[in-house]
Amino acid sequence: IISGGGGDIGSTIVKGFVEEKCRIVLCDVNIDAANAVKERFPEAEIETCKVDITNEVSVAELADNVMKKYGHIDSLLNVAGILCRKSVFETEKSDFEKSMAVNVYGAFLLAKAFIPHLKASPTGGSIINISSLNGSAAAENRVVYGATKAALDMVSKSLALELGEFGITVNSIAPGVVDSKMCRVRLNTEEKVHAFERYIPLNRLTTPEDVAGTCLFLASPLARGITGAVILVDGGIIARQALPR
Repeated sequence: IISGGGGDIGSTIVKGFVEEKCRIVLCDVNIDAANAVKERFPEAEIETCKVDITNEVSVAELADNVMKKYGHIDSLLNVAGILCRKSVFETEKSDFEKSMAVNVYGAFLLAKAFIPHLKASPTGGSIINISSLNGSAAAENRVVYGATKAALDMVSKSLALELGEFGITVNSIAPGVVDSKMCRVRLNTEEKVHAFERYIPLNRLTTPEDVAGTCLFLASPLARGITGAVILVDGGIIARQALPR
């Protein structure tokens, strides 16, 4: 199950699992975006669903449909998320409510709905939450985004503690600055990109493929001993003292 599979990062994660011959349920609130991703992989077994992850009824219907068709799932990837880019002076209560609903409540509702089906996985289930570097390191104009991603990391750790007895692993992936449409709104010239890259130890932005590769690893038998972790995929940003504004 991949929520938010219609976006830049989500669609690249879908591609990675397609290459591993996985059956994929691709959910997104934007069904047109989800179907566009499906059309890119006509040879793959992909089912698209329009799901509002902030709505318990919508999530329950998804879980019921998946259970009827497949009987269990092996991995749940919570990729759906929104970015609120506002200073503390501009931020309103409604910004917190909207972002918490998608970035935290939605991931939790999906996890809770699919836990019974993950327990039935013959290989041991996995939940992978796409968090952010900003869940660990603050940045200007990210008070809401950082708070929700920090909360998501704690949801991952808490779920890991309670689901470990069932063999279900739960981890967060914390990307740095991912080269995506969202990123390019701010880094909108090559000069800005290169200036920013100079402060990243790997001298490049994180790519959606970097994130997808980490997802594939955490969903694989190679990662059965990893749970409750927040795995940075940031090119070494957090190892550096500071980044430019």
